[in-house]
Amino acid sequence: MKKLNLLRFIFFIAGSIFVLASCSSLEEARSLHNQGKDGEALKMAAKYLKDGDPAVRIEAANLVGSIGGDEAGKLLMPVMDDEDAEVQVAAIDNIGKIKYEPASKKLVAMSISTDGDVFEAVGGAIRNIGAPAIELLVKRYNSTSDTAEKNAYKKAMFEVGPSVAASIAKSLAGKSFFENRGNFELLIAFKNPMVAQWMLDEIENEAVADMVVEALVKLGKQAVVPIVNKLQGLKGREGFAELKSRLIRALGEIKDRSVVPLLEEFSKDDIESVSNAAELSLRKVRGF
Repeated sequence: MKKLNLLRFIFFIAGSIFVLASCSSLEEARSLHNQGKDGEALKMAAKYLKDGDPAVRIEAANLVGSIGGDEAGKLLMPVMDDEDAEVQVAAIDNIGKIKYEPASKKLVAMSISTDGDVFEAVGGAIRNIGAPAIELLVKRYNSTSDTAEKNAYKKAMFEVGPSVAASIAKSLAGKSFFENRGNFELLIAFKNPMVAQWMLDEIENEAVADMVVEALVKLGKQAVVPIVNKLQGLKGREGFAELKSRLIRALGEIKDRSVVPLLEEFSKDDIESVSNAAELSLRKVRGF
C-alpha cells in the first residue's frame, strides 16, 4: 500500500514538473512576443499546441492567436479538430480573432456537424471573418436540396447573426421569387434594423430591387428608419426617380404614420412619378 502511494506521489510530482516546465516555456514565448520577436515566439508556442495537457494547449492556442498573422492561422487549423472540445473552442475563437480567411471552408463544414460550445464558437468565427466565410455559408445553404442539411445551414446562419443578411441580399439576383422564398424568410426572421440597411444597399440592383422592396415591407416598422434615411439622402438630388418611388411605395405599404411629413414633401416633387407615388402612399398611411 505504501509502495502504491509512493508511486502515485512520484507520478504527481513528475506531472507537476512537466506542466510547470510547459508554462515556463509559454511564458518565455509570451515574453518574446511582447518584445516584438513574433517569429521566435510563434515557433516556441507552436510546440505546445500538441501538448498532452488540454490546459496547456488552450494557453498555447490563445498565445498563437495573440501573435496573429497567416502563420498563426495555419498552426491553429489542425487544432480545430482537437479531441478536447475546450481546446477546439480556443482554436476556433482565435481563428476568428485573427480573421483567418483560409479557415472559412472548414468552419462552414463544421457549422452543420457540431453542437454546443463548439457550434457557438464556429458561428462567432464565421461572423468575425466576415464576407468570405459568410458568403460561403450562404452559398452552401442555397446550393443544397437536402432538407436536413438546409435546416442545419439555416441554424448556423442564425448563430452567425444579422450580418448574414448582406450576403443573402446579394444572392437574390437571377432567381425567381419562388426560388428566393427561403432567403426572404431568413431576412425577415432576423428582425434587426441593420437587415433593412443591408438590403437597401442592394435596392439599386434592378435584378433584385422589387424583391428587396417586398422584403422591406415584410420587415415592417424595423425598416422605416433606414428607408427614411435613404430618402432623406436623395432629397433635392436630380434623377433617382425609380429608386425614390420604390422607397416611397414601401413606406406606403408599411403604413407608419411617422413618415407622413416626409411623404408630404415628396408629394410636391418635380418628378411626376415620384409625387404620384408619394400621394398614393399618403392615402395608404392616412387611411383616406
